[in-house]
Amino acid sequence: MTREYNFESKTSAFSHQINAITKISGDHPVALFDEQGLGKTKMIIAGLTEDIKNKLIDCVLVICKKTLLRTWENEIETHGYLRCVNLTGGIKERRRYFTTFSHFYLINYESLIQEEEIISELLQLKKFAIVLDESHKIKNPESKITQTMFRLKKYSKKNLIVTGTPVANKPEDLWAQFYFLDGGSLLGRDFDSFEKQFGVDISMGKNDIPEDKLKLLQERIKDLSIRRTKEVAAPELPNKKFQKIFVNLSGKQKEMYDSLREELYLEVKNMSGKTIQDDSENILKRLLRLTQIASNPHLVDKEYFEIPIKFKILDDLIEKIIQRDEKVIIWSSFVDNITTLKNRYSQFNSLTIYGKMTIEERNKSVKWFQEDPDYKVLVANPAAAKEGLTLTSANNAIYLDRTFNLVDYLQSQDRIHRISQKKQCNIIILIAKETIDEYIEELLMKKNEIAKLIQGDTNEIAFSKDLLTKEKLLSILGDFKR
Repeated sequence: MTREYNFESKTSAFSHQINAITKISGDHPVALFDEQGLGKTKMIIAGLTEDIKNKLIDCVLVICKKTLLRTWENEIETHGYLRCVNLTGGIKERRRYFTTFSHFYLINYESLIQEEEIISELLQLKKFAIVLDESHKIKNPESKITQTMFRLKKYSKKNLIVTGTPVANKPEDLWAQFYFLDGGSLLGRDFDSFEKQFGVDISMGKNDIPEDKLKLLQERIKDLSIRRTKEVAAPELPNKKFQKIFVNLSGKQKEMYDSLREELYLEVKNMSGKTIQDDSENILKRLLRLTQIASNPHLVDKEYFEIPIKFKILDDLIEKIIQRDEKVIIWSSFVDNITTLKNRYSQFNSLTIYGKMTIEERNKSVKWFQEDPDYKVLVANPAAAKEGLTLTSANNAIYLDRTFNLVDYLQSQDRIHRISQKKQCNIIILIAKETIDEYIEELLMKKNEIAKLIQGDTNEIAFSKDLLTKEKLLSILGDFKR
């Protein structure tokens, strides 16, 4: 006897979601690139439920970050009636789950590598769709997880990639995602050829951005892509208001910054332009030490005990936010800052999210911050909390510091700016004047403009196309003083 399943949705969809659900359903690959906060998970669940109902597929394998497994499980339960199995736990426990029938199977990227063989067998038992959540995770064609996905894609009936930031940092990030999606039909089968045609290194070396090529790339991916910004798809959402607060380093903090900057300045001055270009990744990592000093010198020198200037500004900002009876997220890329600030603002029942916390601890922080009005401050690391979380109980986000990672910056600010937010969102960026902070701001803006052009959010690059040269790097490191 064939069992009957309920394919109805428990929740209603917004108009922009209905449009996407229609496009997701059907015998074709899909790239869902909607901006963060528009409800992509619901769209995927509804679209693929329709495919199951129509017998195009039998099951769905969702691959996501470990921290998002519970989120997917909750979303499937919230929006529909179909069965879901979360393939967590030890190897024996996971393999027991593989024998359990379900419509949705959930597994994280790292476990997928361990279980590739049995997953490949599972995919051959029924007609599967594979969903790669936060698909920019496979942007590196040489990584283990990317190679695993390339091998598994041949067993699926339908492939989907889902991310609000497909161009994580540069155009090359797209190739592996689309190769998984369609085997190279749109962007070719050879990464080196793609990189040669569309690659842009805006951090080091190149003199201009090939805007015409980026528009060509936009055209190539358009037919398989669904991309809407919140401004277009959800105009009812409150605005995001950006505020840059510039501060001046002083005292011991300024001495430490100037000393390290001078050291790097002399080193770069003696490099050739080609050496800088070849060693760009290492140079950028070293520049982050300057970011640490501009944020909190104690991160570099444990003997430093003055109050960093950004902490003083932060104190005033937090006080004003609390007086308005609002909540705030403080973003920092450095774990020592997170623990320090948690203690600094303990009177506001401060909470944290960072990479070393267990999933249970992280979930408690999210629940308490979202549901309990007594918890006013959350201090978090974008790398650990930028994806999959709804933190709309806050409408203020303060960036104590930032790295060169565009995804960290864009996705973290949209934890508060998403469906269910009712207040204007204040995005506040603390920038130390005449420091690496100013360059990070410029670089992130340029990366974002390139991403927006490729994704179809804009039709032109809105900044000067003279990119980082040796002279530019020297000015960042020392010519403020010369």
